[in-house]
Amino acid sequence: MKIRKILSLAFASALLFNVACSDDEFVMETPQVDYANGIIISNEGGFSTPTSDVSYVSNDLGILQNGIYAANNNNEILGSVLQTVGFKGDYAYLVMNSPNKIEIVNKHTFRKQATVTSNLDNPRYIAYSGNQYFVTNNNFSTVKKLNVYNTNDNSFVKSINFDRYAEKVVEAGGNIVVQTDGIYYDSAPPYAGHPTGNTITIVSPLTNTVSKTVDLPNTGAIIKDLVSYNGSAYVLTSNDTSSYIYKINPATGAYDTVTLTSIPQVQKLRIDSDKFYFVDNTKVYSMNISSTTAPTSALVTLTGVTNLYGFNVIDRRLFVADAKTFTSDSKVSVYNANNGSLLSTFNTGIATNGFYKN
Repeated sequence: MKIRKILSLAFASALLFNVACSDDEFVMETPQVDYANGIIISNEGGFSTPTSDVSYVSNDLGILQNGIYAANNNNEILGSVLQTVGFKGDYAYLVMNSPNKIEIVNKHTFRKQATVTSNLDNPRYIAYSGNQYFVTNNNFSTVKKLNVYNTNDNSFVKSINFDRYAEKVVEAGGNIVVQTDGIYYDSAPPYAGHPTGNTITIVSPLTNTVSKTVDLPNTGAIIKDLVSYNGSAYVLTSNDTSSYIYKINPATGAYDTVTLTSIPQVQKLRIDSDKFYFVDNTKVYSMNISSTTAPTSALVTLTGVTNLYGFNVIDRRLFVADAKTFTSDSKVSVYNANNGSLLSTFNTGIATNGFYKN
């Protein structure tokens, strides 16, 4: 599928205009895009260079626009390390890890509404419950906490400190579920990963206190992902021989296990239309959420992918980002989630790490 590209609003508006009836007057018309009618794509950018920004692709994959934050905010530089994007009401929350800020924009226009900096220290991921939002902070050293903010005025409420690293966070069944173990990396090449443990922490948003800690089995696997689906939390762990999916009841802390036998080093987990989708470095697999048997073959075999980074499943389509060298544009490939056929490819920003239905 060919994509009709919009490079920037400013450039597009310079090209598109109507000539009025008078001899020497014309009216410039800026094309309007409602970003809530498509897919928002987060481009992490470089850690030491302020190259983060956001891309947009329409639901029919026909229109691509890169750099939409800058284009709609007077070319303002977003910063470095756009970690994740969350949505609440009419707003999108851009969680910026390195600058220690959250930029809140209107999700339709992507114009900035507010900037949050209070008590942030290497913010990572975001979740929502009622009139509060919850942001993990993790500097892979001394900072291991969950910040709570009021959605009405973005005021800081409190921090909940953990003994272990705080990473992914989701809302499930009226509770806030936090990944409080996972992996840390060597500070020098080749940046080998090391497990930190296997705990998931459940926080009550009614009291903003820890209600339960779930200790998952120690299989030598590392927690790689945490997602929410139909009131349950799902945790992905993997090691060099197999991978595991744990379905956690956030009210009781009880869990069920699906073992992905002989599928090692699974990195990312998503759920769409009652199906699991998960990826290793070269393959995408799918299986029914009720199945207890691992698939024996991949749905998609990814060819020519240097660094698989961003991944999601939206409306029965697989979005896969190859970050390449992390210094040049990423390549996004979109596949049919039913049969694995390739639907489209296009280039986005540096280190594309996420896809979100807006």
